[in-house]
Amino acid sequence: MSFAKGAWNRSLSCFLATRTLDATARVDSEVQCPYCGEWVTIFVDPGGGEEQTYVEDCPVCCRPWTVHAREEEPGGFAVAITRQDD
Repeated sequence: MSFAKGAWNRSLSCFLATRTLDATARVDSEVQCPYCGEWVTIFVDPGGGEEQTYVEDCPVCCRPWTVHAREEEPGGFAVAITRQDD
């Protein structure tokens, strides 16, 4: 299937708008690993509630963090991570 340039842009915009409005979409956040210092993107599931705490491993050094996420506005989360060994 091929799209003319304008048709492709319209199709992509519709997909992104649908994704943004989807209640199951994940919210991404940039955080710095407290172990290795690398900046990585993590995803918060808005369906998980207004306040969330869970464990996630760094995709770079594989060490575990505790992720704390709090919804500050609809679809907007404040995210903090702490070392698992603290």
